[in-house]
Amino acid sequence: MSHELRTDRVRAIGVMKLRSTLSNEDLKANGLRLIEVVKSIPAVQQNILKYEITIKKPGLTLGPDMGLNETEFGIMVLVEATSHEKIREALTSPEYKKIVAGALENATTLDDYHWFSGEFVTVIDK
Repeated sequence: MSHELRTDRVRAIGVMKLRSTLSNEDLKANGLRLIEVVKSIPAVQQNILKYEITIKKPGLTLGPDMGLNETEFGIMVLVEATSHEKIREALTSPEYKKIVAGALENATTLDDYHWFSGEFVTVIDK
């Protein structure tokens, strides 16, 4: 199998360091509501092929076991679409910007919330 950058999909990744006052129970409770809001946004429905949220599980650290520092990030969002323009259209829509504003108000800070777009190669997919 040749390992080349995918041409059929691109990704955006968001990572967030959470405020220490948030518990995993808070995240789960609010996360279920947030999922329904994201799914209802027309620009997301029209443009996004995959939207995944990963929440860090306390006690299941990897960094120190790999000789690295423990990450400060508590959530990762992975978004896939057929183009960067479609991702941009969805994530910069007024409805999605409300989600970002809510995260900045309740869960994180501007310095601790990061997004980037990129291309990817699938190395293993069983």
